[in-house]
Amino acid sequence: MTLQTELQINITINNYTPREGSYSADHDYILLDTLGGCSYSNLFRNDLKNLKIKTWNRTECKVLYLPEYGTQSPAILVRVPASKISQTTKLILEVHDKSTTFTSTLTTGGEVLMFDANHDTYSDFFMDYSGLSISNDSTDGGKFLRARYVPSIDGSAPTSLFTKIASGASLSNNRVTVARFKRINGCVNTNDNATYHGTTTGTNMMQMDYNLTTYQIDRKVTSLNWDGQKSYLMFKGTETLVQVNSNDAYASDVDSQGNYKQYHFHGRISKGFSSDSDYLEGFDRNNPTKIYDNSYHEVEIAPQWFLTDEFEEYNYVDLKWLLIFPSPILAANAIPQITVTEKKSKTGIRLYKGSHEYPKAYKGSTLLWDANDETMDDTGLHIPDKIINHDWDWVF
Repeated sequence: MTLQTELQINITINNYTPREGSYSADHDYILLDTLGGCSYSNLFRNDLKNLKIKTWNRTECKVLYLPEYGTQSPAILVRVPASKISQTTKLILEVHDKSTTFTSTLTTGGEVLMFDANHDTYSDFFMDYSGLSISNDSTDGGKFLRARYVPSIDGSAPTSLFTKIASGASLSNNRVTVARFKRINGCVNTNDNATYHGTTTGTNMMQMDYNLTTYQIDRKVTSLNWDGQKSYLMFKGTETLVQVNSNDAYASDVDSQGNYKQYHFHGRISKGFSSDSDYLEGFDRNNPTKIYDNSYHEVEIAPQWFLTDEFEEYNYVDLKWLLIFPSPILAANAIPQITVTEKKSKTGIRLYKGSHEYPKAYKGSTLLWDANDETMDDTGLHIPDKIINHDWDWVF
C-alpha cells in the first residue's frame, strides 16, 4: 500500500445555513457521486477503493463505498465532523496505488440504512407481497429486486416497495434517500415519509406517462409535490434517484391532541448531487398544518398502472440498492458543488472577490495574534490595515 498523491475535495454550498442546536448528531453525511468524473479519475480504481478521505487536520473520515452499475458511476458516502463543515468545506483525498483495496469503514444498520439486492434478503427490509421478486442480473452477475404493480380487489395489499426499517429517525436531522435502479420507467410514485395506506407530508415525486394509463393522454410529466414539474420522464432506464427532505420547524405548541410543530418544508429530487444533474426543487414555507409526529416514517417506491398502452402488462421497477441517511447539510442547503483539485498547502488568510483569489493581497503565512502569554490580554486578531475594508471573501 503506497500513497501516490494527495488531492483536495472542495465542497462549496451556496446559501449555507449553519447548524443550530436542534440537530442531535455531531457529524454530517455527504454523498460524493462526482469523483469518478473528475480530471484525476485515471488515478482511481474503478470501485474507488484505493481512496481515503480525511479532514484537514488528518482525521480519517468513515466512508461507505458504493458500487458502479451500468452507466451509474461509483460513489462514496463520507461522514464528516460537523465542526469541519462550512460554506467552503475542504477535505483531503488520499490516493493510494491501484493494487490497494480498502473496505468500507462506515457501518450500516444504525443511522445509515442500506439494502443491496446482491447480498441482502429483501423481506428483512421491505414489506413482502406478491409483486416482489428477486431476479438474476446480467449486468453485474448479481441480482435485482423487482416491484411490479399488482392491483388488489379490496385495495388492502401494498403495490410498491415499502420499507419497514426506516421509521423513527428524527425530523430535525432531515433525510436523504438514494435509490439505484436497473430499471425505472413509466408511472412511478415515491414518498420518503410514507405511512402504510396513508399519507404523510414528505418529499413526494410522481412520474406519469399518461399513454400508459386509462386516461391515454399524450403527456409525460415528472412532478414534485412542492412546486415543480417537468414535461418529460426524468427517470428512464438505469438511473439513480436522489430524494432530499428537510423539515425546519418554525413554530411549536400544544393542544388537546398533544405537542405539535409547524414546518417549513424543503424537498428535492434529482439524478445526483452534481451541478449538472437533472433535478426538481420545491419549498412550502409557513405550512399551517399541525404535525404531531417528531420522526420520519417509511420510504415507498410505487410502480403504478400499465407497462404498455395495450394494458396487457403492469408497470414495474428493478432496484439494485437503496440508501437512507440523515444529513442536515444536504437537506437544508442548495446542491453542493463538489470539485477535486491539487492539494493546496497554503495556510493563514486567503482573500477572494467572487471566485477569483488574490494571493498577493496578503503575504503572511500565519494568523497574527498579539496576546500576552501570561495574562492573555488583547487576544484579538490583528490584520494589516492595507487589506481591511475591501469587500473580500475571507477563507482561513
